[in-house]
Amino acid sequence: MRMTENTAAAHTADTAMKKRVGVIDIGSNSVRFVVYSLNGAAFASVYDEKVLAGLGRDLRRTGKLSPQGCIQALAALKRFTALAKAQNLDDVLVAATAALRDADDAPEFIALVKKQTGLDVAPLSGEAEASMSAYGVIAGEARAKGLAADLGGASLELVKITGGQALDSMSYQLGPFAMYDGRFDPLTLRPLIESKFADTLSQNFSHLDTLYLIGGAWRNLAIIHQKRNDYPLRLAHNYRLDVQAARQLANWACSPQGTQALLNWPNISQRRADTLPYGGLMLSVLLEKLPIKHVVIAPGGLRDGLVYTSLSAETKKRNALFDACRSLSRRDGEQGKMGRALFVFLSGIHANLPRAFNLDNENRLRKAASLLIGTGAGLHPDHRAQIVCEIALYGPLPGLTHKERAYLALMLFRSFRSRKKPPNNAAIQYLLSDEEQMSATIYGEALRAAVVLSGRSSVVLKSFSLTLEPGVLTLQAQGRFQDLIIERIEEHFSTLANMLDCRLSVIP
Repeated sequence: MRMTENTAAAHTADTAMKKRVGVIDIGSNSVRFVVYSLNGAAFASVYDEKVLAGLGRDLRRTGKLSPQGCIQALAALKRFTALAKAQNLDDVLVAATAALRDADDAPEFIALVKKQTGLDVAPLSGEAEASMSAYGVIAGEARAKGLAADLGGASLELVKITGGQALDSMSYQLGPFAMYDGRFDPLTLRPLIESKFADTLSQNFSHLDTLYLIGGAWRNLAIIHQKRNDYPLRLAHNYRLDVQAARQLANWACSPQGTQALLNWPNISQRRADTLPYGGLMLSVLLEKLPIKHVVIAPGGLRDGLVYTSLSAETKKRNALFDACRSLSRRDGEQGKMGRALFVFLSGIHANLPRAFNLDNENRLRKAASLLIGTGAGLHPDHRAQIVCEIALYGPLPGLTHKERAYLALMLFRSFRSRKKPPNNAAIQYLLSDEEQMSATIYGEALRAAVVLSGRSSVVLKSFSLTLEPGVLTLQAQGRFQDLIIERIEEHFSTLANMLDCRLSVIP
């Protein structure tokens, strides 16, 4: 849904051409306002504010919205509407989920919101909410395949993801607010959860082996798991656990010891902490009922799905990772052309370079590195290697596993610095083998040599070719720039040749 003040033109305009889109998400536990910056198929949050109003906190006991939650939610919605207008956003998308879908007095609250804010709120059905959350996963990882599970305050949505589509969605009244009020008792709750699932899990989702977890409870559990296990890359999105580690986390979270620890965990609000033991219990049940092999903290959810589904079909076909790299480089004109020219120049040796992934994926990461080279232009030479490396590790880059982030980061670091340790070297060492680190280092050296050769000129780079055959790396001038090959240039390409255990041949 959209704000009523928007014009008909804004309703029909392609979101892909807009610069900033806001999302207001009215959930059972939180009310959020997120502003996204769009660039082609890539979009990133540039502002995110939430109020843990707890609209659905009284649902199980009264069947109605929490009175205090209504007060807090309405105040938040007034603020968010004012912020959206002040920022002159291109569009504002509004989503409401289980609390406003199920509460007896939801229509009255929706009417009050319309009167005081102008927001036209129409709650999503359970199936639509599930699909929207699944498309949020797809927006952050187009290769996603498995079962998306979105645990909110009042409901749990499950939906199958395959081939960039959300299929076979189901919604259950299994959020913590719908299941218990007061003391958390897993011995009582587990059979209740299992009875509500009945046989639907085995009938609909038994063939899926990857579970994508969506929602604040599971995301916070993942962050806590990283801290408890000294995981070096503190990034929740696309954090992957094998089933044994996920089961251990789930069982700890809903155990008496784990529950006590979670309720007192530093820097987590009490309202959020209250939902974490239940999140562990729900994960435990899902892992027991389904043949899951891998658990992944989803790279996106409902809000991302709203933005993604508003894109045109043509825009969705674009590569979101490459669009994000171009956006982060913030380069146009000559510098914008340089990333493409780098990738084309080095493509002559791609097939024969050592690699960590299959060739298609390796070249995807190589192109991302080429496009991100521009992030270092203009930065202080003593710090740009570190800054660019950290952009790859932590930046809003869709379609990257943690291993792929580490690999891309090392490529970029070596493209600026051939020595010294990269920032967060612990993550590099943890996620990449020695052979994989060498593959990333070699491509980083190739990028470095190409940039030095060209002086960051795409025109110059197009006048040279680079090939790799058994025992020989050949650099050849194909135009009027033979004079650019001086001793310093040969030293850079000789370094690359030595790393490839071959000799350098230069043809003017």
